[in-house]
Amino acid sequence: MSAGFWLQYLVALAVVALMLGGLYAVVRGLARGRLIASADRRLVSVLESTVLSQHAALHVVKAGGKYLLIGASNGGGVTTLGELPAEEVEAWLAQQRSMFSSQQASLIDAFKYLRGKR
Repeated sequence: MSAGFWLQYLVALAVVALMLGGLYAVVRGLARGRLIASADRRLVSVLESTVLSQHAALHVVKAGGKYLLIGASNGGGVTTLGELPAEEVEAWLAQQRSMFSSQQASLIDAFKYLRGKR
């Protein structure tokens, strides 16, 4: 086996190690709530987006205390389509946070298992 083979092998191992380190950092950030909690502190944030076609999309935007349904297209710009009831959106957000918390706990448990810390 040549020196070139071992160099490629070590580079591949380094890339995998960096990817695992990055994934670990993301999981730690999620566990501490840093990546998601920041959206709650913003005055304006996009909560959900759905692509309707190649050139059009719908967005649910929180601006201040209001939840707006926004339409966006390449040719027509951005249009406010209406305001959504806060109760419905907040109930949906609570459901999403609860689902995320259970998924986050499962991922953290999987990492603990892999690290041998059951």
